[in-house]
Amino acid sequence: MTKYDILQKLTQEKEYLQKTYAVDKIGLFGSYAKDMQTPNSDIDIYVEFKNKTFDNLAGLWNYLEEMYHTKIDLLHKHKRSRGAIFESIQKEVIYG
Repeated sequence: MTKYDILQKLTQEKEYLQKTYAVDKIGLFGSYAKDMQTPNSDIDIYVEFKNKTFDNLAGLWNYLEEMYHTKIDLLHKHKRSRGAIFESIQKEVIYG
C-alpha cells in the first residue's frame, strides 16, 4: 500500500466519514506520508472533528482499521494540542 492508495480511500470515504463520525478534516502523516514506510508500519491519521465524542473517535478508529486492514494510529486535535511536535505533525499532514 502507498500513500496514494491511502489518500484515495480517504477521499472516497470522506463524505461518509463526515456524516457518520462528524469528521471535519482528515489526513495522513508519518512514515506513509513521507514514503518511508516498512512492511511493519502502521498508518498515522490526523483528524479534526466537528463534534468530538468518544463514539465518533472510537467508531472512526475501528472503521479505518477495517478499511485498511492494518493498525491505525489516530491523532486528533483537542484543546491542549500545542507544542513543537504537534505543530510539526500539522505541517506534515496530507489531507484526503
